[in-house]
Amino acid sequence: MTQKQKKILFVDDDVNLLGVLRQLMGHFAGNTWEILTAQDVSKALGCLQEHRIDLLVIDIHMPLVDGLQFLNLLQRKYPNILKVVLTGDATEQHRATCLSSGAEFFLEKPRDEGGWHTVYATLHELTRFQQEEGFHGILRRVGLQDVLQMECLARNSSLLKISAGSVQGSVYVKDGQIIHAQCGHRAGEDAFNYLLGLSGGEFDVKPFTPPPTQSITGSWEFLLMEAARQRDEGADSGVPFGGADEGFPTPVAVPSSERHTPAIVPVIESATRISSEAPLSPQAERLKAEVSQPRVDELLVCSLQGEVLHEWQCNNTNGRVGFMEFLSQKARQLARGLPLGDFDRLEMDCADCRVVAQIQSDIGLFVRASAVKTEASSGSMQP
Repeated sequence: MTQKQKKILFVDDDVNLLGVLRQLMGHFAGNTWEILTAQDVSKALGCLQEHRIDLLVIDIHMPLVDGLQFLNLLQRKYPNILKVVLTGDATEQHRATCLSSGAEFFLEKPRDEGGWHTVYATLHELTRFQQEEGFHGILRRVGLQDVLQMECLARNSSLLKISAGSVQGSVYVKDGQIIHAQCGHRAGEDAFNYLLGLSGGEFDVKPFTPPPTQSITGSWEFLLMEAARQRDEGADSGVPFGGADEGFPTPVAVPSSERHTPAIVPVIESATRISSEAPLSPQAERLKAEVSQPRVDELLVCSLQGEVLHEWQCNNTNGRVGFMEFLSQKARQLARGLPLGDFDRLEMDCADCRVVAQIQSDIGLFVRASAVKTEASSGSMQP
């Protein structure tokens, strides 16, 4: 099977250097690279429209639009293209600016053929990380938990760079397992939970590089669930997690003819009912006497593909939908692995609330209810 050629675009205002690059890089790469050149940003943008470029190599000092401005433009318009800066002005200030603007590497122009071979070897290794097959595109308004779940399920090795204002962090994934997270002075699960608690920002999936240490050993499924739990607790308490206030969405009024009540009424009753069939301890009897009709605090109905069909007072809709999708996947795994029949419902009793999540063939329901304490009026409960 013939290997597909990589398209490498060199952008530099020095015509003589572009000629040297064509000759040397063509010699090193053989027929594995198709080398394209452009003398300015305008010609480079035209080339990007005509070809699917695998790697851009950019000089800093160019007329009209310099390399730094070009990097910022590329980050907005072509964020998935690999970018490398190759310059003769290799100052630390330029290095920091270029790397923070999306460049994968910052290289100095060599002065001999041996140095050019090192440049080629670096660029060659970088292009090897790109997949030959599959879809390419940009995901908008996607959660970090979704990205990490995709990386782990695919057993990828990658470095997830995360930024939100002044916050900068990294999550390392190796062979589908999360092995390290770093954010400022935080590290390990503390950094991971903090980053997944951010309400918005930007991320960039980069080729995997070994972390300074392996600070995380638990399963990625547990890590995502624990991060979602901590985020929900922060939202329920009204304390912004990660420095952002998400607020509460307005309840949605759904006409009675459009409600999916037949499928969800039994679950709501289960979530709001306190059974009195079994004998209770004296302490439980006192607690029961202090409780009136339980109150449904939030309700979410969604398809198993993540489409919200109805929600009421959900303070973290994306988190709830992600949890239901995760639960649906685990339900299928449990059904295959255990001879106990289909797994279709999860019930959780907490100190001050009860959560019921039900999975059906095409729909999922999430209900959280709490008990409202009042003065004791009788020893029995009404559903």
